[in-house]
Order: sequence, then C-alpha cells, then structure tokens
Amino acid sequence: MNILSTIYYFYQRKIQPGFRVNKTDLVVDIGSGDKPFWRGDVFVDKLSLGNAQRDTQFGTIRDIGKFVDSDVAHMPFHDKAFDFSFCSHLLEHVDDPGAVIKEITRVSRAGYLEVPNGILETIRPFRSHLWFVYWTRNKLVFVRKSKKMHDVLSQNGITYDHMLGKIPSPFIRLYWKGSIPYEVIDTLKPAERFVSVVGDVVPQPAKALHGYTIMVRVIRALFYKEKQEHMLAKTLKK
Repeated sequence: MNILSTIYYFYQRKIQPGFRVNKTDLVVDIGSGDKPFWRGDVFVDKLSLGNAQRDTQFGTIRDIGKFVDSDVAHMPFHDKAFDFSFCSHLLEHVDDPGAVIKEITRVSRAGYLEVPNGILETIRPFRSHLWFVYWTRNKLVFVRKSKKMHDVLSQNGITYDHMLGKIPSPFIRLYWKGSIPYEVIDTLKPAERFVSVVGDVVPQPAKALHGYTIMVRVIRALFYKEKQEHMLAKTLKK
C-alpha cells in the first residue's frame, strides 16, 4: 500500500464504522484494549490479562466512556442491550471464538467485526494468535494453530516477510446484522495446540496518551454525543 491507500484503509477500519450508526445509538467496543473505538459508549476488556496480548507499551484505556472489566465470553449485559458493537482483533486471541461470537450477537443487534486474514499468519505468525482466520463460502472460518505449525511458519516466513506490505486487504472486515456466519475447525489434541506466548512489554499507565488516543479524543469532541449515565447503566444486568 502507498501512504494514501494506508490512510484510507485506516479510515475505513477505525473511523468510518462510527459514522454508520446514529448519534443516539448505544455502541459497545468489545475488547477495546489500548485502541478504543471512537464512537463507543461502553468499553469492555479483561484487565486481569494485562498487556500479554499486545506488542505495544500502552495498557488498556479506561477513561473514555464507561469501562466494564469483563470476560468477553460472559459479558454482564442484557440481551440486545446495544444497537451496534465494534470488535477488532480480538477473536484470533480467544480460546473459543464461537462462544465469543454468540455473546457478541446476544448483546448487540448489529456491528463491525475485524480479524487478520489467515494469509498474514502464514507469513508472520503472531505469538499471541491462536487461530488462522479466513473468509470463505460467506462465513468466517477459524482453524486452530498447532505448536509445530507456528514454529514452521516462523522460520519459513523470514524469507517472505517483505510480502506483508504488498497485501491489499490484510484484514477481514465484516459488517453484520442479526447473526455472524462462522465455522470453527479444531482437530488438535490439547497438547498439540499452540498456546499464546505471554508478552514481556511493561504497559504505561492507563491514562498515558499516544497518537491513537489523542485522535480518538479529538473525533469524540467533534462528533460524539455524550450519553446519560442512567442509559448506560440500563445495559448492565443487576
């Protein structure tokens, strides 16, 4: 990608989804981490995981909107509590993507979903990704990664690393409504499965600013409509 294509692709992934919902709609960012969705009203992440799944030094942002510390497979929200959900680069990390997808569609009516294309994993396998993910036959297909496959691809990918920048659509981007079509393929024995490698990056304080969060705060100041606390509180189960 050239610089203009890169900027536009970033806009499509991180900014444009927020303009596809009404200002009054309730939006949840599932797996918000250190890059919260600018249009989110409620942000969900599991703080006990720390920074292990990231390669950045920034910890989970908790001072934008309403933050909820929760396991994404068992979120404390009412059914269809949200008009729209944003879930980006989460499912490739979880043990059971099917369970998380069911939970996403339980708590929200529609949304935006993004995962890395499996082709990236074959060139440069990430130490925190448990799954190869593909879009085929109009559904997301998750294939569990084995320890041996991760090792082989790590060595083989060194030769082809330069190809990463030439992939026009490195991520699978899906707008969905009602349901998310998917299939999970896992024929491995427990001992054969790749287990994510815990990162050793020490996170900065949650309120530490970096370019992305500055951008989010600016866009929210310009386009975001603040929701009343009682509206957000109603999304939570008692």
